[in-house]
Amino acid sequence: MSQEISSKPDSVHKPYPEAGSETGKVAEGLATYAYTPLKTTASVQHRIAGVAVSEEVWRFAVANEIVSYLETAVRLVGESFRKIGKIRFSYQIDPEIENESCIIIHAEVSGAVEELVHEDWAYTKAIVRTIPVDKLPLIHLFPIVV
Repeated sequence: MSQEISSKPDSVHKPYPEAGSETGKVAEGLATYAYTPLKTTASVQHRIAGVAVSEEVWRFAVANEIVSYLETAVRLVGESFRKIGKIRFSYQIDPEIENESCIIIHAEVSGAVEELVHEDWAYTKAIVRTIPVDKLPLIHLFPIVV
């Protein structure tokens, strides 16, 4: 078995289509080495009750079939509290109980302390009457007083 031995060293410029017929030139076409950023596909922004949610929140809500219940919970927040600001969702894993996690509704609310206590109580009564008992542990309200 014979091996062909090339007289050219390995570091010799190897032609490519963009280089043209003139080999050995110091300056080569810039387009060959120009940086082209990686194109990313636009991700779909999921929404629950008109509020943009993270992929993590969306996956948990869909997997546990609570998207419609989260929408109901946001509606109940609006009906129970008089002064509401921004609403957002987060996914939380319980650090103390294994395999327990939930979606937290963070709602900015304002008002006097007594009003807020009554409004929170009204929300709690409404959500317990509206959402099935097996889905209640998956949805929590965290009012943020502003």
